[in-house]
Amino acid sequence: MKKLDSSRLSEAVELADRVFKPKDGSMGTNFPVLFSKKNAHNILVIEQDNRIVSMVGMYYAYAQIFTSRVKVVFIGAVCTDEKYRGKGYATNMTYEAAQIALKNDATLMMIHGDNDIYRNFGAVDAGAYFTIEIKPTQKSHSHKLKIAMDSDLKKMAIWHSREPVRFIRTFANFKIFHKVGHAWDNHVKTFIGDNAYITVVEISGTYNCIEFAGEPNEVAMLIQNFANEYGKLIVHLNFANKDCISRLLLELPQRRQFYGTMRVLDKFKLLDQLKDYLDESISGTDKGMLKVKLSNFDDSDFTKIVFGSTEGFPQFTHEIFPIPLPDYHGMDYI
Repeated sequence: MKKLDSSRLSEAVELADRVFKPKDGSMGTNFPVLFSKKNAHNILVIEQDNRIVSMVGMYYAYAQIFTSRVKVVFIGAVCTDEKYRGKGYATNMTYEAAQIALKNDATLMMIHGDNDIYRNFGAVDAGAYFTIEIKPTQKSHSHKLKIAMDSDLKKMAIWHSREPVRFIRTFANFKIFHKVGHAWDNHVKTFIGDNAYITVVEISGTYNCIEFAGEPNEVAMLIQNFANEYGKLIVHLNFANKDCISRLLLELPQRRQFYGTMRVLDKFKLLDQLKDYLDESISGTDKGMLKVKLSNFDDSDFTKIVFGSTEGFPQFTHEIFPIPLPDYHGMDYI
């Protein structure tokens, strides 16, 4: 097991293409931030017979949660050549990835996948995520929908940077994500107004709004206008923005599970990264007592308690939970 040398990046992409068989393009073009020379050293590989036969992709990001930043490691493009499966390669690399991530101060692992490998590792369904279903109305459009252009990216990035719960993106990465225009193994379209944008992807014949930013009333107007023109739209929300957008659209949000699994890697480091948010929300005495109580739970239950879950977890209530998380299955998806 070793870190991928950037000179062999194309070989790693070829393995991912063989296993995942993307609908169009390649894993390299569809996920250019993960499969970049800059990020190559964050990809773990195993070699046999002088070629790469197994891989775990890692990519680091910061989740902005109001006044705090949590360092997250995304796990994706986990694959093994068919001839070499059943040897525990992916399992071993997942555990190694967690140790490397901890050394790099990541406290939360978000995984594109839900299977025995990740469940045995301790990853769970977590995060308070919601959807609302928007249907066409008979009301006339107040705006005609406009496709976002490259010239719009600067103001879009500014709107995104003002969202209170989001993944931090450099402007360079923001441009890459939107110019590549790929999420959930499908092409996306972004529509823009004067002060907001929405990003939509079609999955199995259903339109999904997977990202939006800007002035809330205009976000709601773009969403309704899209539904009026194209048909039913499922809007994905996190715990922080669900009330505002759902009220503007007069729809009751429905809880959904996280499309993957996640696990807190270090409980106390995570709470340290959330210090500013916690300091604003609860007293110092309450925070100290909370840490003591939470220390009794293993990482899996701790993850469910702190971020919420659609799965069962130990009875533990506190008004500060669930702490909202940005949705990994938006433009940041790998």
